[in-house]
Amino acid sequence: MPTVFQPDFRMPGETPARPRTDHAGLPITPGDTQDYFTEVATDYSAWSPSYNMHFGFWRAGLNPLRREGMLVEMNRMVGRALRLGDAPQGNDTRRCVIDMGCGAGATARTLVGDDASLYAVTVTNVAVQNRIAAKLDAAAGVADRMAHIEADYTRTGLPAAQADGAWAVESACYAGGTDKADFVREAARLLKPGARLAVVDGFLLRRQPGRLAGWLHRLWADSWAVPTLAVRDDFVAALQAHGFEDVEVKSLRWRVAPSALHIPVLATRFTLAELWKARGRLSPWRRKHIVASYCALALGMFWRDFDYCMVTATRRCD
Repeated sequence: MPTVFQPDFRMPGETPARPRTDHAGLPITPGDTQDYFTEVATDYSAWSPSYNMHFGFWRAGLNPLRREGMLVEMNRMVGRALRLGDAPQGNDTRRCVIDMGCGAGATARTLVGDDASLYAVTVTNVAVQNRIAAKLDAAAGVADRMAHIEADYTRTGLPAAQADGAWAVESACYAGGTDKADFVREAARLLKPGARLAVVDGFLLRRQPGRLAGWLHRLWADSWAVPTLAVRDDFVAALQAHGFEDVEVKSLRWRVAPSALHIPVLATRFTLAELWKARGRLSPWRRKHIVASYCALALGMFWRDFDYCMVTATRRCD
């Protein structure tokens, strides 16, 4: 890997947030999120053997019954949004991209596998995800161009203005606040002037959703250890305030619907199988993981309150 991406974690005096033992009525903390992803890490393989921990993108020519193809297409959509091919390239061009909240690195693995000039750094604070990612990298033959670091993606310790592109696929929602300002600030710091950011996630369309939609959002968020979804307009304002321009929001509601419709059958089959194996006993986070899967499909039906979008922006050349 290029040395520019060797992280520096010198942050004296900081201590990580500790997980809570009682979640009832309390705000979600970074410790909760870390606990959740650690506990359910291998459960995601039921959705995707390659650990694509997100919805898929359907286009003409893809079979809507084949989930993995749509999941990989979402990864490639992110790659196209970064417009890495627009920059002049020499024979020895090496470009570095960052996955902010990578899960097990599936999006980075797809993009690196498609483009031999790419090197990827992925950031997660969940150690088990990095172990899974390393095994999958080796199987895909891209381990020499992937680096996985364990860090908070709002304070990565990576050097400034060195990334040729960055993205967050269903991970920006884990930052705090409805504008996700800490996430946006770090993305702006990491990207070179003129480089692109792509964010794919669910967004609230208004600060005060309807009563049923608000209850469903809270149940979903608590079950997947999300503090809150971003409010779309707040997120766009944060991008503009932190040095991004050419901000574009594109709804993917209908593009992800075919993969979302896989949830009822898959989640039910998974639940029954796991309950059988565990003799009816599942840990609290695993139970919540199942609840959130159903909630995600239901939340998408509240069109006035919720949308699933790709937001792209360019780091301003100051």
